[in-house]
Amino acid sequence: MNFLAENALAIWMGGAVLLTMAGIAFAQLRTRGAFVALVAVIALTGTLLIVEHEIETPREAVERTLGELAATIEANDLPGVLAFIAPTADEVRKDAETLMPLVVVNKARVLGTPDVTVDESAQPPLATAKCQGFVDVTVRQNGVKGPYMDRVEIHFVATGDRWLIESYTPARDWHRAASGGRP
Repeated sequence: MNFLAENALAIWMGGAVLLTMAGIAFAQLRTRGAFVALVAVIALTGTLLIVEHEIETPREAVERTLGELAATIEANDLPGVLAFIAPTADEVRKDAETLMPLVVVNKARVLGTPDVTVDESAQPPLATAKCQGFVDVTVRQNGVKGPYMDRVEIHFVATGDRWLIESYTPARDWHRAASGGRP
């Protein structure tokens, strides 16, 4: 069921095949039953597409959270960013409180489609997102502008109906880059 709730392509393809079959039957028979079948296929496909759009799976919720986090970072909203961090994630909170005041974020994006895995059997549910992150910043102290792009693995924990960051692992050490060293 999660596959259909996350991917409208299967619904579109199934609907197209059934619609073609019902259309051929209607074109050949011109009966009321064939017409009803044609309308039923359209109604069923439309209903499934609406349901797929309305249902948000845990994986989609993590992807949405990543997008919202990027928008909050781009808005230079430190309190907003801290709201995405789990209360137990002291290191992540410290990193955000240390880095964000040093820079003005001009642009923040999650590039491509994140690779999200969700462990719903854990209590509370956990998720891991592997993605390419991009930020374009201006250093407040000296006005130097520059982009920073990195692969990052972010671990989330479900808290109520939200996914909060528990930890993260960048491919490169941003602490070194922020202090002027080469990443």
